Amino acid sequence: MTSTAVAHGLRCFGPQVYEPDRPMNILIVDDQRSARRILASILSTQEGLVLHEASSLDEARRVLTTIAIDIALIDVRLDVDARNRDGLVLVAEIREKSTALPVVVTASSEMEEIRAAMRAGAYDYILKDELCEELVLPIVQGLGSRRRLEHEVLHLRARLAPDTGVQGLMGSSEVIGRLRTAIKRVVLSDRPVLVTGPTGSGKEVVVRAIHTLGPHAGDPLLDLNCGAIPEMLMESQLFGHERGAFTGADRRQDGYFTAVRRGTLFLDELAELPLLLQAKLLRVLETGRFRRVGSTTEEHFLGRVVAATHAQLDERVRQGRFREDLFHRLNVLNVRVPGLDERTQDIPALVAHFCGQQTRPLRFSEDALEALARRSWPGNVRQLRNFIDRLAVFCEDDLIRAETVAAYLEPSQGLVPMDDGLKVMAHSILRMPVANKLDAIESMLINEALALAGGNKSGAARLLGIGRKAVERRLERKDESPEAE
Repeated sequence: MTSTAVAHGLRCFGPQVYEPDRPMNILIVDDQRSARRILASILSTQEGLVLHEASSLDEARRVLTTIAIDIALIDVRLDVDARNRDGLVLVAEIREKSTALPVVVTASSEMEEIRAAMRAGAYDYILKDELCEELVLPIVQGLGSRRRLEHEVLHLRARLAPDTGVQGLMGSSEVIGRLRTAIKRVVLSDRPVLVTGPTGSGKEVVVRAIHTLGPHAGDPLLDLNCGAIPEMLMESQLFGHERGAFTGADRRQDGYFTAVRRGTLFLDELAELPLLLQAKLLRVLETGRFRRVGSTTEEHFLGRVVAATHAQLDERVRQGRFREDLFHRLNVLNVRVPGLDERTQDIPALVAHFCGQQTRPLRFSEDALEALARRSWPGNVRQLRNFIDRLAVFCEDDLIRAETVAAYLEPSQGLVPMDDGLKVMAHSILRMPVANKLDAIESMLINEALALAGGNKSGAARLLGIGRKAVERRLERKDESPEAE
C-alpha cells in the first residue's frame, strides 16, 4: 500500500479537484525508516488511504509538487542532528500554499518544539514515543473527514448554483451549457484560469462567475487592464512599492497582489502585458511569492489569477511577443467563451434580459427576433446590448418589428439605401491608385474580418461567408506575393 513518489511536473499543494471516490493521499515525512514503517502499519488498516513517504525536506517537496496530498504527517527533525528543524520549514510552506492540514510527529516531548510546530501552522501533534493506533487514527480520521467536507462544500456549491449562473450568462444553447459546466469545474481548483473568446463575448461575466462561485467570494475581485497602463506604473500597481522606490513614491503602497487577499486578480487583455512583467507574473504563479518595487523582502500571494484575452496567445508565442512558459502555465485551465454567432438561439433570452434593464418597456416581435438571429454579430453580446440601448433611446415605438431592426442595424442608419451605398463604395474603390483592385479589396475584407473576430480565423471565415481553409489559403497567397516581400 505504501508508495514512493516520483517528482515530475508541477502541482499546487493540496487536491486540485474534488473527486468523491478518490482515495485520501497521506504523506509521511520522517528521516527514520522505522518511524515511517510504524505509521504506515497503523494507517494501512484503514480503507481509502494511499500512503506516500519522504525522508528529507527536498524529497517531501518533490512529492508535494507531484501528488495532491490531503494530510501530511511530518517529523520536526529530519536529520540526526538535534538542531535540525526542517519539518517546521515544511509545515510553514504547506500552510502558505493551501489549506492542507499537517500533523507534526515530534522527536521528543519538548514543549518548545510543540509550540514552534503549532505556530508554524500544524493542526495537531503526536509524541514520537507514542506512535500507536489509539492516538494516531483518531487524529487522521478527523482530519480526513474535515478535508472531505471542505471539498464536498465546494462541489455542492458549484452544482447547486442556478443554471444561469451570474447575470449575463443567459441562454439555453449547447455551447452556453458547456460554458457553465466549465465554470463549475474550474472553481473547484485553485490554479490560474485563462478565459479566451472574441471581443464583446462576455469574458468579464465569466470571470465574475468564477469568483462568485469560488470558495473566497467574500474576498475582493480586482481587475487590471494590462493594455491601459504604462509598464512602470503597472509594475507598481501589481506588486506595490516601497517609499522612495522611484520619483513620486512618497509612501509605501500595497499592490493588487496584496490587496486581493484570497480573492481573485483579474488580468484583462493579458496579451498586452509587457515581456518583463510576464516573467515576473510567471514567478508569482510558480512560487506564490513576489517583491514590491524597491524591496528585497518577499511577500506571499494568497489569491487566484484569472486572465482574459481575445488574442491568439499561441500566435503571440510564435511571434516572440508572449512567453511560452507563461502561456503553458496559464493554458492548463482554459475557459473559452463562444461568440454570439455560435449561439444565435440564445438571442431571445439575451434580448429579454437587456430589455429588462431599460427604463421603458421594449418588446420584440417574432419576426424581429428572427431578423436578429439572421444577422452577423462581429461585436457579439456587447454589440447586441448596445443595439438595444440605442433602440431604447431613439425608437419611438415600444414594439420592435423586423423593419425597425433592419433600419437601426444598417451602418447608414437607414438614411441611404443599401444598393446606393454599395455603388458609392465601388466608385471610390475603382478610383484608388492600386494596381490590382480586386486583391486589394479581398485583403482589406480579410483583415477587417480578422480584426472583428479578434484574430480568430474561424470567426473571420463566418463573417466572410467562406470556409476557414479558404481564409488560410488567401492569407498564404498574400504572404507569398512579391508585394509582401
